[in-house]
Parts: sequence; structure tokens; C-alpha cells
Amino acid sequence: MRNLFFVLIYLFCFSLNSKVTLKANSIEEKDLSCITLLKLSSEKSKEAGEMVKYEKLKKLEKNYLAKYEDNLYSEESIEIKLNEHILKIKEKGQRYINKGLQKCGLK
Repeated sequence: MRNLFFVLIYLFCFSLNSKVTLKANSIEEKDLSCITLLKLSSEKSKEAGEMVKYEKLKKLEKNYLAKYEDNLYSEESIEIKLNEHILKIKEKGQRYINKGLQKCGLK
């Protein structure tokens, strides 16, 4: 009976640990998605001459990058996420950008 109790406690602790790890990964993925979408949007704003919007987007991007140490995201992972955004923008258009920027905290 005592062994069963320890096994149950061990399994409970293991399940908590895996949930915390999964949640941490999802936050980092979300932040990477926001950073890359902000990068794309700021470039488009700069090309369109919308400097006020460009400044807001760059400031928000810097806030996301400040959360993490330098070089947390590899160039390859950033490039992959940029390509994913570009494909979705081609598929869904400006609405995808607007919804994504709202999720990233742009008001």
C-alpha cells in the first residue's frame, strides 16, 4: 500500500512537470510568432511611409526581445516563422496581420 502511494505521488509530480514544460514552450513559440509578425509589419509600414506605426511596432518588438537573453532564437527558427507568416498573409491577407498584431498587444 505504501509503495502504491509513492508511485501515485511520483506520477502526479511527473505530470505537473510536463505541463509546466509544455506551457513554457508555448509561450516562447507565441513570442517568436509575435516578434516575427512585428518585424514583417514594421517593414511594411516603413515602406508605406507610416513612420508612427513603424515606431510603435518596433517598440513592441523590442519589448518582446527584452524578455529573453540574446540569441535565444536561432536565425533558422526566425526565418521559418517569417516564411510561415508570409504564406498565411498570402492566403488570408491583411486580416491575418491585424488579428495577429492584436494578439501581440498592438492597440
